[in-house]
Amino acid sequence: HTAADMETGHVRRALQARFGDGGRGFVPIGGTYKGYRQEGVQSSLFKSFELERGKYHKGHFTGDGYYGLSGIALTGTRSSAVATSDYSAKSSRIELSYLTQPKGGSFDVFVDGHKMVTVQTAGAEIAAGYRAMSVPEGAHSVEVKAKGNGVVRLFGVALDRAQLGLTLDTLGINGARASGMLNWNEAHFTEQLKHRNPQLVVLAFGTNEAVDDASIETHERHLVDVLGRVSRAVPEATCLIVGPPDMATETLTGFVPSERLREIIRMQRRVADAAGCAFFDQQAAMGGEGTMLKWANEEPTKGAKDRIHFTKEGYTELGTAVAAAILRAYETARGTPTLSAPPPSNLPASPTAPPLPAP
Repeated sequence: HTAADMETGHVRRALQARFGDGGRGFVPIGGTYKGYRQEGVQSSLFKSFELERGKYHKGHFTGDGYYGLSGIALTGTRSSAVATSDYSAKSSRIELSYLTQPKGGSFDVFVDGHKMVTVQTAGAEIAAGYRAMSVPEGAHSVEVKAKGNGVVRLFGVALDRAQLGLTLDTLGINGARASGMLNWNEAHFTEQLKHRNPQLVVLAFGTNEAVDDASIETHERHLVDVLGRVSRAVPEATCLIVGPPDMATETLTGFVPSERLREIIRMQRRVADAAGCAFFDQQAAMGGEGTMLKWANEEPTKGAKDRIHFTKEGYTELGTAVAAAILRAYETARGTPTLSAPPPSNLPASPTAPPLPAP
């Protein structure tokens, strides 16, 4: 639900309307997978690079765990390796993130067709690398060309603005589960998260777990472990768990509400309470269990044919609910009147989220 940035894009616009536009934030360069869509990214492509996110072979994960902030990287060795993105989102500072490593290669960075810098990634040990560039305020294109003298691994770019405002990084991955983050190198993930220095970390999992065979207890351990990593990385950050929206499963007699989703939501609320995180129940915000069956038959349709995903209208309504709850909790914590429009009456109250407990 976050990979296409439709729901989260609406949250971003709503919050930036209240707090100002601080920039689009972190986005991969060159795209990542078929159907890749991110707000503020007009087009992306790569060639002679390969996606690096690790793989499962016979039930075992294989990979080195160095995938940057979003969990997906581009790796290439050829001089023909090129990754480019056209960003319609305005920025005045572009920061490229990459991996330094033994036998690392170098690459050239072009902004709007002009060569800005050559970056060397060779280093004595594996570490994160960053190169920031000041650019005129506006939309820009960024292109990275490997020089073919070693391995180059790219993580993405952060598009930031000089003006004060809010930035919402969206790091969705198709098919993501909380357990996937546990395959990332923790020291590397910690450095990546510290570097972005978030004041709020939002975790949104559960839909894919609802169709898995693993026990609820297994998923609970995974979520707790992910929260532990986040807490150790940025102990001062506030945390929010956004529960999965309603969905239905297909049976021989048609679609029915997902019973397992109900268990996933109860588990996530329990974990959030124990960790001192806020919890937002998207299923309840929609209208409760079974709402997906209604949304899929309404006009305009808000639920997709698979009764798992949503149309643009559906994601807009979900994004509106999430943004309204965040603004409501923020203003309540500050003791000031809510400046946003009141949310629909069926939305559940959102608790004020204290910081994550110290590890």
